[in-house]
Amino acid sequence: MLETTVDVIAEQGVMGVSVDTVAARSGVSKATIYRHWGSRARLIHAAISSLQPTTVEPDTGSLRDDLVVLLLHLVEYFDTPKVAEVFPSFLDAAVRDRELAELRQETLRMGRASFERVVELGVVRGELPADVDVHLVADFARAPIIYRCVVAQTPVGASDVEPIVDAVLAAFRVAPITAPS
Repeated sequence: MLETTVDVIAEQGVMGVSVDTVAARSGVSKATIYRHWGSRARLIHAAISSLQPTTVEPDTGSLRDDLVVLLLHLVEYFDTPKVAEVFPSFLDAAVRDRELAELRQETLRMGRASFERVVELGVVRGELPADVDVHLVADFARAPIIYRCVVAQTPVGASDVEPIVDAVLAAFRVAPITAPS
């Protein structure tokens, strides 16, 4: 059912998805779909979430290396053809559908959580200042990849990741104190 839902989204966009269509194409009853997901929006969210690979949160001992690993996973995720076809439609539909908007926020929180945890570890290890805005660092790390893939729809590769991480870390590290000239 989830694969069928993804296929319908890819063909018709999120706004073109109906439980009737998914039921007919997948050969299951509408009642079964509603029993499992409760609503059209939750079915759509589950289908899009099913495209996310299971990732193990890194703990390499280095914030830089952890961020590189996470961003490589993000690049791989957005490089998946189905994701490129359905994710922009999900974001667009969430503007008009309150339940999808709430689920979009849940998706963003879940996606940001691993980044926040590795940033928090970096703070504990002294790689970033104790008062750093963890949410902002996580957003700065993810933003270039998401922008390029979703908004600009330009390719992003593994070679783009390390310069992004280096720029993010440079922006949030404590600047060395220099003597006035």
